Amino acid sequence: MRYLAGGLLAMSLVFGTARWASAGCDLTDPTTAAQVAAARAAADQACDQKTPPAGCTTASSHGQYVSCVAHEANANTSLPKECRGAVKRCAARSVCGKQAKGFVTCCKTSSSGATKCSTKSSTTACTDHAPAGGSACVGTHA
Repeated sequence: MRYLAGGLLAMSLVFGTARWASAGCDLTDPTTAAQVAAARAAADQACDQKTPPAGCTTASSHGQYVSCVAHEANANTSLPKECRGAVKRCAARSVCGKQAKGFVTCCKTSSSGATKCSTKSSTTACTDHAPAGGSACVGTHA
C-alpha cells in the first residue's frame, strides 16, 4: 500500500508539472502576441490558397476553416508549441465560415471598461444589447 501511495504521488507530480509547464503562452508579452498574430494571418492565408479555399471569408463552413487553421498551426514550427492552442482557439471562436449566415463577433465593453467577446447571429443582436453605460461593436474575430 505504501508503494502504491508513493507511486500515485510521483505520477501526480510528473503529470501535474508537465501540464503546468505547457500552459504558458503569454499573450501579454508583445513578442509572443506578435508571433501568434503572425501565425493566425499565415494560417488564414495558407487556408485561403487551398483547393477548395478554406480561408476566413472563403471557407464553406466554420468547421472547414477551424480544421484548416488547426492543421496549419500544428505545422508551424516557428510558433512555440504552447502557443499553437491560442491560434486554434481564436479560429474556433471566430465567425469565419459563418459570415454568409450573418454571424458576427460581438465585443461588449461595460461602463467599468471590462470587455467580453462572443458570437452573435446578427449585427443587431449585438449592437441592440449594449451594456448600460458601455458599448458594443462587431467584427470577424473574437
